[in-house]
Amino acid sequence: MAIKFDECRATSDELKGNNMDEALKAKLDEARERMNSQQDGINTNRKHDDVAMRGWARGRQRPANAERAQFRKSLTDEDRSQIEERIEQLVHDNPTLSSSNARTLGSKSEPPSVSGEVLDEYYFLRDMVG
Repeated sequence: MAIKFDECRATSDELKGNNMDEALKAKLDEARERMNSQQDGINTNRKHDDVAMRGWARGRQRPANAERAQFRKSLTDEDRSQIEERIEQLVHDNPTLSSSNARTLGSKSEPPSVSGEVLDEYYFLRDMVG
C-alpha cells in the first residue's frame, strides 16, 4: 500500500497543530474564558437603557483592553509560534475560516458551518498574535 506525499504532509501538519504545549493551552483557555466573560458583561451594559450603565461599561473597557494587551505581551516567541501553528490547524480543519473564504459585509451567503467553540478559539488566538 503506497502513501502519497500529500497525505503524509497533511498528517504531519495535523500532528504539528495538535502539539500545543499543555501549559500554554491551559493558560490560553483560562485567559479566553476570563476575558470573554468580562467582555460579555461590558457588551451587555453598553446596550443598557440607562446612560449611567453605558458609561460604566465604557469605563470598564479600558482596563479590559489593558489586561488583553498585558496578556499578549506575556507570550513568548515560542508561545506565539505554537499559537500560529494552532491557527493554521484550525484553518486546515475548517477551510471556511481562511481569509480568502471570508464573507464580505452584506453578503447573502450562509455563515460558515463552523461551531461557535471553534470560532471563539480561532478569533481569540488571532487576536493574541495579531
